[in-house]
Amino acid sequence: MVLSRLPQFIDKWVLINPEQYVPDIIREVCTSHRLFGRYYDLFSYLFYTTDPVLLTENLYRFCKRYIDYQEEPIEFQSSSVPQGILTRGAGDCKHYAIFSAGVIGSLNRLYGCCFEAKFMFVGYGRAKEPYHVFISVKDNRDESEIWLDPTPGSGGMPTLIVERKV
Repeated sequence: MVLSRLPQFIDKWVLINPEQYVPDIIREVCTSHRLFGRYYDLFSYLFYTTDPVLLTENLYRFCKRYIDYQEEPIEFQSSSVPQGILTRGAGDCKHYAIFSAGVIGSLNRLYGCCFEAKFMFVGYGRAKEPYHVFISVKDNRDESEIWLDPTPGSGGMPTLIVERKV
Protein backbone atom coordinates (compact mmCIF):
# COMPACT_ATOMS: atom_id res chain seq x y z
CA MET A 1 0.00 0.00 0.00
CA VAL A 2 2.84 2.39 0.84
CA LEU A 3 4.91 1.49 -2.22
CA SER A 4 1.98 2.16 -4.55
CA ARG A 5 2.05 5.83 -3.46
CA LEU A 6 5.76 6.30 -4.18
CA PRO A 7 7.77 6.74 -7.37
CA GLN A 8 9.39 3.57 -8.64
CA PHE A 9 12.65 2.76 -6.93
CA ILE A 10 15.77 2.84 -9.09
CA ASP A 11 18.41 0.78 -7.30
CA LYS A 12 21.32 3.15 -7.91
CA TRP A 13 24.05 3.54 -5.32
CA VAL A 14 26.17 6.61 -4.65
CA LEU A 15 29.33 6.24 -2.61
CA ILE A 16 29.42 9.20 -0.25
CA ASN A 17 32.54 8.33 1.68
CA PRO A 18 34.80 5.31 1.04
CA GLU A 19 36.02 5.38 4.66
CA GLN A 20 33.07 5.78 7.00
CA TYR A 21 33.43 6.63 10.65
CA VAL A 22 30.76 7.21 13.28
CA PRO A 23 30.51 11.00 12.65
CA ASP A 24 30.04 10.30 8.91
CA ILE A 25 27.24 7.83 9.60
CA ILE A 26 25.52 10.24 12.02
CA ARG A 27 25.77 13.01 9.42
CA GLU A 28 24.37 10.74 6.68
CA VAL A 29 21.36 9.69 8.79
CA CYS A 30 20.50 13.34 9.51
CA THR A 31 21.08 14.40 5.89
CA SER A 32 18.92 11.54 4.59
CA HIS A 33 16.11 12.67 6.85
CA ARG A 34 16.19 16.16 5.36
CA LEU A 35 16.63 15.07 1.74
CA PHE A 36 14.00 12.33 1.64
CA GLY A 37 11.18 14.11 3.51
CA ARG A 38 9.11 14.78 0.39
CA TYR A 39 8.73 11.04 -0.23
CA TYR A 40 7.21 10.51 3.21
CA ASP A 41 4.69 13.26 2.44
CA LEU A 42 3.18 10.93 -0.18
CA PHE A 43 2.05 8.31 2.35
CA SER A 44 2.41 9.55 5.93
CA TYR A 45 -1.37 10.01 6.16
CA LEU A 46 -1.60 6.22 6.41
CA PHE A 47 -0.01 6.56 9.86
CA TYR A 48 -1.93 9.67 10.94
CA THR A 49 -2.95 9.85 14.58
CA THR A 50 -2.56 12.43 17.32
CA ASP A 51 -1.83 9.69 19.87
CA PRO A 52 1.96 9.23 20.23
CA VAL A 53 1.58 5.75 21.74
CA LEU A 54 -0.54 4.56 18.83
CA LEU A 55 1.81 6.20 16.31
CA THR A 56 4.93 4.58 17.74
CA GLU A 57 3.18 1.20 18.05
CA ASN A 58 2.05 1.40 14.41
CA LEU A 59 5.53 2.37 13.18
CA TYR A 60 7.10 -0.37 15.30
CA ARG A 61 4.74 -3.03 13.90
CA PHE A 62 5.17 -1.75 10.33
CA CYS A 63 8.96 -1.86 10.54
CA LYS A 64 8.93 -5.34 12.08
CA ARG A 65 6.58 -6.63 9.39
CA TYR A 66 8.03 -5.03 6.26
CA ILE A 67 11.71 -4.39 7.01
CA ASP A 68 13.70 -7.49 7.96
CA TYR A 69 16.63 -6.67 10.18
CA GLN A 70 19.97 -7.14 8.42
CA GLU A 71 22.96 -5.50 10.03
CA GLU A 72 25.24 -3.80 7.55
CA PRO A 73 28.99 -4.34 7.81
CA ILE A 74 31.04 -1.40 9.05
CA GLU A 75 32.61 -1.11 5.58
CA PHE A 76 29.23 -0.58 3.92
CA GLN A 77 26.76 1.69 5.66
CA SER A 78 23.81 2.91 3.58
CA SER A 79 20.75 5.11 3.73
CA SER A 80 17.83 5.15 1.32
CA VAL A 81 14.58 6.72 0.23
CA PRO A 82 11.55 4.90 1.71
CA GLN A 83 10.82 3.04 -1.52
CA GLY A 84 14.38 1.68 -1.42
CA ILE A 85 14.00 0.44 2.12
CA LEU A 86 10.63 -1.17 1.36
CA THR A 87 11.59 -2.61 -2.04
CA ARG A 88 14.64 -4.30 -0.54
CA GLY A 89 12.55 -5.30 2.47
CA ALA A 90 15.60 -5.18 4.70
CA GLY A 91 17.65 -2.74 6.70
CA ASP A 92 19.33 -2.15 10.00
CA CYS A 93 18.74 0.26 12.87
CA LYS A 94 19.54 3.25 10.61
CA HIS A 95 16.80 2.27 8.18
CA TYR A 96 14.25 1.80 10.97
CA ALA A 97 15.18 5.20 12.39
CA ILE A 98 15.20 7.00 9.02
CA PHE A 99 11.84 5.50 8.05
CA SER A 100 10.16 6.25 11.40
CA ALA A 101 11.58 9.78 11.61
CA GLY A 102 10.49 10.40 8.01
CA VAL A 103 6.88 9.52 8.80
CA ILE A 104 6.88 11.56 12.03
CA GLY A 105 8.46 14.58 10.34
CA SER A 106 5.89 14.44 7.56
CA LEU A 107 2.97 14.22 10.01
CA ASN A 108 4.30 17.30 11.77
CA ARG A 109 4.74 19.21 8.50
CA LEU A 110 1.49 18.27 6.80
CA TYR A 111 -0.94 17.81 9.66
CA GLY A 112 0.44 19.98 12.44
CA CYS A 113 1.07 17.05 14.75
CA CYS A 114 2.98 17.90 17.91
CA PHE A 115 5.62 15.18 18.00
CA GLU A 116 9.22 16.05 18.71
CA ALA A 117 11.44 13.31 17.32
CA LYS A 118 15.15 12.86 17.91
CA PHE A 119 17.69 10.44 16.55
CA MET A 120 19.31 8.78 19.55
CA PHE A 121 22.78 7.53 18.63
CA VAL A 122 23.85 5.26 21.47
CA GLY A 123 26.44 2.85 22.73
CA TYR A 124 25.99 0.22 25.41
CA GLY A 125 28.40 -1.11 28.00
CA ARG A 126 31.85 0.39 27.63
CA ALA A 127 31.32 1.81 24.15
CA LYS A 128 33.48 4.82 23.34
CA GLU A 129 31.37 5.71 20.30
CA PRO A 130 27.72 5.24 19.45
CA TYR A 131 27.01 2.25 17.21
CA HIS A 132 23.21 2.08 17.35
CA VAL A 133 20.41 4.52 16.51
CA PHE A 134 16.73 4.71 17.37
CA ILE A 135 14.05 7.39 17.63
CA SER A 136 12.87 9.21 20.74
CA VAL A 137 9.37 10.63 20.32
CA LYS A 138 7.92 13.28 22.64
CA ASP A 139 4.39 14.53 22.63
CA ASN A 140 4.83 18.29 23.02
CA ARG A 141 1.44 18.54 24.72
CA ASP A 142 2.44 16.57 27.81
CA GLU A 143 6.20 15.96 27.41
CA SER A 144 5.87 12.17 27.62
CA GLU A 145 8.72 10.37 25.84
CA ILE A 146 8.61 7.07 23.95
CA TRP A 147 11.62 5.23 22.60
CA LEU A 148 10.88 3.65 19.21
CA ASP A 149 13.36 0.88 18.41
CA PRO A 150 12.25 -2.13 16.30
CA THR A 151 15.80 -3.55 16.25
CA PRO A 152 15.84 -7.16 17.50
CA GLY A 153 17.41 -7.46 20.93
CA SER A 154 17.28 -3.73 21.56
CA GLY A 155 16.60 -2.49 24.99
CA GLY A 156 18.44 -1.85 28.15
CA MET A 157 19.84 1.49 29.13
CA PRO A 158 22.46 3.04 26.87
CA THR A 159 25.64 4.24 28.53
CA LEU A 160 26.52 6.72 25.77
CA ILE A 161 23.91 8.93 24.09
CA VAL A 162 24.27 11.50 21.28
CA GLU A 163 20.97 13.21 20.39
CA ARG A 164 20.20 14.86 17.06
CA LYS A 165 16.90 16.66 16.61
CA VAL A 166 14.94 15.42 13.60
